[in-house]
Parts: sequence; C-alpha cells; structure tokens
Amino acid sequence: MIKFGLSLRAVAMAACLSFAGPSSAADLGSECCNDLEERIADLEATTARKGNRKVSLTITGYVTKQIMFWNDGVERNAYISDIGPTQATNFRITGEASISPGVNAGYMIRIQDLTDNPMGSSQNVPSTNQGLNVQMANWYVASKQLGKLSLGKNALAAKSAAMFTDLSGTQVIANYVLFDGGAFFLRSNGALTNLRWGDFGYCYAQQRPWGGDCDGIVMNGVRYDSPTFAGFSMSASWGEDDDWEIAGRYVGQVSGFKLAFGVGYSVNTDENTQPPPISTSKDSAYFQAGGYAQHLASGVFVHAAYGSEDNNGERTLAGFTEPNSHQWYLKGGIRRQWLPMGSSVIYAEYGAYIDQLSPTALAAGATSSEFERFGFGFVQEIDAASMSLWIKYREHHAEIDGASIGDIDDFRYISTGALINF
Repeated sequence: MIKFGLSLRAVAMAACLSFAGPSSAADLGSECCNDLEERIADLEATTARKGNRKVSLTITGYVTKQIMFWNDGVERNAYISDIGPTQATNFRITGEASISPGVNAGYMIRIQDLTDNPMGSSQNVPSTNQGLNVQMANWYVASKQLGKLSLGKNALAAKSAAMFTDLSGTQVIANYVLFDGGAFFLRSNGALTNLRWGDFGYCYAQQRPWGGDCDGIVMNGVRYDSPTFAGFSMSASWGEDDDWEIAGRYVGQVSGFKLAFGVGYSVNTDENTQPPPISTSKDSAYFQAGGYAQHLASGVFVHAAYGSEDNNGERTLAGFTEPNSHQWYLKGGIRRQWLPMGSSVIYAEYGAYIDQLSPTALAAGATSSEFERFGFGFVQEIDAASMSLWIKYREHHAEIDGASIGDIDDFRYISTGALINF
C-alpha cells in the first residue's frame, strides 16, 4: 500500500544544500535552486499528496504471472500469461473523505493489465493482448447507520457472491471460472475440432464462456449495501440496460470455525452486455450460492459454489433455443503454518458444468453436455513479501450428446506462478 505524503519542496531544499558549495550552501536564491524550485512548484500543482486535500489517495493492487505447461493429447507446449481478465494484475486508486461523523464519501478506480490475457490461449495463441483496461470507476457515499450507495462502473450486488466466499487463500489461484484452458480447441480421437472447452461452459447472462460465476463482470450501475449486522449484509443494484440483482452475505466465526456464505440472484435483459449480441432478445436469470467453513484449530477447510441459469426459452441469432444450465464446484484442503515464512495450503478441487452449450456448440448439433474439471495444488504464502507461490494441476473431461465429433480427448495442464500484493 502506498500513500502520498512526502513534501516535494523539502526534497528540493535538501538537493540544493547537498550540491551547493561551502560559500553558497545557505543561498537558496541561487540559480540552481531557483530553477529546481520552479520545477517542483509545477509538480506540486498536479500532484496529490496526503494532507494537501480533504480526500485521501491510496494505491494498492497486485502483480501475478504464471507459466502453464499444457498437453491436449497430441500437442504440448508452455505459455507465460496472467491469470484471467477479472482477477488479472491490477492497481487500484482509492480515496475517502469525512462528510460528518459516521458519514464518508469516496471513490475507486481499478486498472487491469490485460496484455497477457489467458482466456485467449489456445493451441496456436499463447495469450491475447487487450492492453490496459479500466475495470472499475465509481464514487460512493457511506453511512455507518444507513449503508453505502455507489454509482458508476461497479461490481454490482450479486457479482461473484458464491465464488468470493472462498477464504482459503486460493480463491484467485483456483476457482470454477475457465480463466485458463477454456479457449483451447477440443480434440476428438487426436484430431482438432472447431469447438473449444469454453463452448461447454457458456454463460448467456453475460455472453461469455466463464464456466462458473455467470454474474462475474462489472457494469455501469447503482448499488446499495446495507450496514453489517452480526456478520450479515444485504445488497441490491440496477445496471444498464437492464440488469437487476440482489444478494446476501455472511462472514464470521462460530464455535471455532471461520464461516462465509453468499447467495445472489440476477436478471439480465441486455443483449449488448458483452458485445457482439448472440440473441435477438435476452431474459437470463442467474441464481448462485456458495459457502466456506474452516476449522481454525486444524486448518481443514471446505468451499462449495453452485450456479443455475434460466434463459426462459430465448433464441440465438441462428434460431437455437438457449439452454437452461447449471454448474457446481467443490474444493477442500488444509491451511496450516508449517513454515515460519507463512501459511501453506494444500487443496483438491472438482467442478462440473452441465448443459452450458454456447451458440457455436448448438450450431454444431450438441443437445446436452457434461464438462468436468478436477485438480489439486499447493500454495505457499510469504508474509514478509505479501506474496503467494503456487503450483497446480488440472484435467478436463467432457461428454457431449448430439454433435458428431466422437469421443473427446482429455486436456491436462500444470501451472506455477506467484502473486505479490502492494
């Protein structure tokens, strides 16, 4: 975390004193110092510093990269990339000011690095370069008694309500979204097809092959969050054009267990949520629920998430009925501090994506599908550097009815990388 509070003028004076000779060390009107002070004055006019304004400025974020070794049954290779478009390397600019006791106003801007987006990775593309992206930009007013109201490009009420209950320290590293591996083409009996793994983990609500977390992007909207009572809170939002969401959350400790629960429901009727449009009209309702429980004494934990999408019989541009679908995810493991550097986490995971057929899969004749993904991994935290190192293994398996593509070959990969917070 970086806070700006250093006096630039003090730096200028110190520089002048250190470079001035014995006869001129006290002469702050010298040509050297006058020139430097003029430059510093220009900087001060455009630089936010702690204490010179009523609104604070803080920069936080993280940097994360991985190397992914993959094998599709015929071809194998290694790619270096980030870890996904919604949880990629980023920095956040936030600030807050006090309006009155218990009432604050603030803002948040989040910039993502999408120069190495792994959701574009396939057999012939290591990653896609989408540059820097302003993922969020919003302001808010918050009251301890009345709650928080925010407006702008924002995480709306139910965003990732199920997935974000994972408090194991592995949520960014391992979850049920197809951040990596989803864009690879399937092989059938060794031959490449024109279908990708993400075509069997498609979310119509947000028109993307996320797999899980079908309410996981940010949108322009207005959101209200209630105050937290005994660990419980409620949220509601409206996003253009149109998206309605409600959610409930709980975080707390009970009888030696750390607990977190989340539930959300959203209805999206905007055909252009993520262009290009894939249907003439949209009416996607998404329900999600998730939870986490960790025994504090032993470190044993379990996390589960479930999502169900109802597309209400709407049709794709090609005339196919958009299927109703669901997915679920389970992760279990142990989190303990065996080493002095920080906690270690060992986990295993399993996810299933049922009938999440994309417009491309429907056009290929697919009528139903079951896409399974399982894996395991190890994470080592280094507290002194706010850092996590990981290595993980995953395997994809799918059974598809209707499409004449034969048996699908399994896809496997190992990735290792690190995340460092600042």
